[in-house]
Amino acid sequence: MSDTEAEKEFQFAVVEPQDVSSAKFDAFLAHCRALQGDRAMPRWSDFNLHKLPADVIPYVAVADVDGVARTFTYRFWGTGHTALKGVDMTGRKVSEIAAPALAYIGQRQYEMVSEARRPLMFVHALKPYNPWKDEIQATVRVPLSEDGKAVDKVVSYSSCMADKETWADIYWRAVNGGGMTGRHSAVR
Repeated sequence: MSDTEAEKEFQFAVVEPQDVSSAKFDAFLAHCRALQGDRAMPRWSDFNLHKLPADVIPYVAVADVDGVARTFTYRFWGTGHTALKGVDMTGRKVSEIAAPALAYIGQRQYEMVSEARRPLMFVHALKPYNPWKDEIQATVRVPLSEDGKAVDKVVSYSSCMADKETWADIYWRAVNGGGMTGRHSAVR
């Protein structure tokens, strides 16, 4: 693997949620916004996984946030993640992901959402899990806070199956210097 290929494994694109439209991501974000109401962030105590579409739940992850130690521990890791990635991360830290590139990407994304205190979307390659495949994963991460001040959890929905061409285009343009321009809509 060349140095450039290795560097790309550690790259990801950051996308504002309003700049991309995809039915499942939109449904997940609508659920989070409804729970948020007029608060700064939604509360975990209000979050109901069972109210999400059944085909979204397996690709949800919930991480507990330790803001002092800057660690993120998976409280919930959907079965779809386990099937796709071959590992159940429930009860384990993001930094314990076996693929160094994905541990770095996950840690950095959780830090960014915690600092931003608002939902962000990310697009990255899953190649470190399976070097023979070029799967692109899109993820939306939403910070949660019981007191409206400290981010204590982050809930995420990820997909590498729906709207593949849209996410791949966004990812490859971003890592190859093309950036994001305009609104991207996936087929609904």
